[in-house]
Amino acid sequence: MLEDSTIVVGDNVDLVGEKGRIYRSKVEDVVEGVLFFIGTPKSSSRQMPLSVNDEVDVFFYRESGRYIAQMRVAGFEKKGELRSVMLLLSSKPQKNQRRKAYRLPARLDVQICQYVEGMENSLPEKGNVYETPVLESVNSKDISLTGVGLLTERDYEQGEKYLLKLFLNKTRAKEEVLPVCAFAARSVPWHGSGMKIVGMQFFGLTRTMSENISRYVISEQQKLITKKTLTG
Repeated sequence: MLEDSTIVVGDNVDLVGEKGRIYRSKVEDVVEGVLFFIGTPKSSSRQMPLSVNDEVDVFFYRESGRYIAQMRVAGFEKKGELRSVMLLLSSKPQKNQRRKAYRLPARLDVQICQYVEGMENSLPEKGNVYETPVLESVNSKDISLTGVGLLTERDYEQGEKYLLKLFLNKTRAKEEVLPVCAFAARSVPWHGSGMKIVGMQFFGLTRTMSENISRYVISEQQKLITKKTLTG
């Protein structure tokens, strides 16, 4: 049985580019476990600018979590109109524990909706298409790969389950809505304002849902790092 840290043909991978932009690709071939051929990484229709000897962090996903591998661009291979990127492994892939625990400060629009038993087994992986009564519309304080902190005046019983609709875009475009199931894990007062921070822990996430949350967290974190670097 292959270890989770082994990258194989068909794996979806994410590369972080300029200003935290996430570029997606897929592993096309592996040579001796150290040389990887991937399709040209793209973000929407935009290709990732890469040059020989560029160092890149490559993220891939397993049921046990997210992994990161440091690689170097070894060259390019063109087949007809298609171009593959050759990546040489610089260090053994590691489970990305630190970022898994990272809570990104993020003010997102969130709808807390009524949970229906077993709904996590039939949720769409993206899109505002699952209709269930909305209990409250709130803002988030932070988000991580495992949960989200919500600002609210209401009490939510610990362990109670809910459907959350996370709007990753202020326009609330259909494709930017991420529905996830979560349960109330904790509640703490917020600065004596009468508000509370309710920590909601995700459950029943599919691999695609986890990847969508991960991309958002990585992208926004990279933007924060870039902003801090530019402002000193």
